Amino acid sequence: MRTNDSQKTWTDRLNEALALRGKSPADISKATGITPAGIKKWIDGDVSKPKFDDVFAVCSFLDITTEWLMKGIGSINDKTMPAANMVSIQQVDFYGSCGVGVMNFEDYPEIKTLQVTPAWFSRNFAFYNPRDVKIITALGDSMEPEIRDGDAVFIDITDKETLRDGIYLLVVDGEAYIKRVQKLIGKKIALLSTNKAYKDIEISLDSDIEVRIIGRVIKSLKLVDI
Repeated sequence: MRTNDSQKTWTDRLNEALALRGKSPADISKATGITPAGIKKWIDGDVSKPKFDDVFAVCSFLDITTEWLMKGIGSINDKTMPAANMVSIQQVDFYGSCGVGVMNFEDYPEIKTLQVTPAWFSRNFAFYNPRDVKIITALGDSMEPEIRDGDAVFIDITDKETLRDGIYLLVVDGEAYIKRVQKLIGKKIALLSTNKAYKDIEISLDSDIEVRIIGRVIKSLKLVDI
């Protein structure tokens, strides 16, 4: 009996795509920058939830959709609608730090585009303009389990003028963080981590510490949810 795509594992579908496109694991590694050892783990089925960045790059290289690869929805050659009718969300190529902090990049050398159907965008971001939503990839475990390492994090870049309680992408003295921000008495804020292994960071807005809000986190998604 023939197995439907949705009944296969995502690794099965990856191997199918490689065979159909006439590509090898080495080709993927060369095109995407993912290490050969990392690709081998994928092929062997040792990775259940690969990072968003990596899967996006592989799907672009193999000309397949993330929806088909991760969920088996549609077919390997299915183009549900012309690209002109899709909603595009820019993926900014830097990591917001969810750990010890990563240097903020003022100039983004690469920008990728996630294309989704209008229905998907409306379901997830009903009150947002696609131009105002950017994607970054979380790095580190300080916001787990709320935001996990490798999650696609969607940022509203217009929500940065009035700081209110919530999770933000912000730059503190040149380092980018994803943290829950809490306003304190006396022109102070606290940067809180969901993972209690990390200490809270308290900052006085009257100090010499530079705090710049990039945008508010709307939601984070695992790749399998996209």
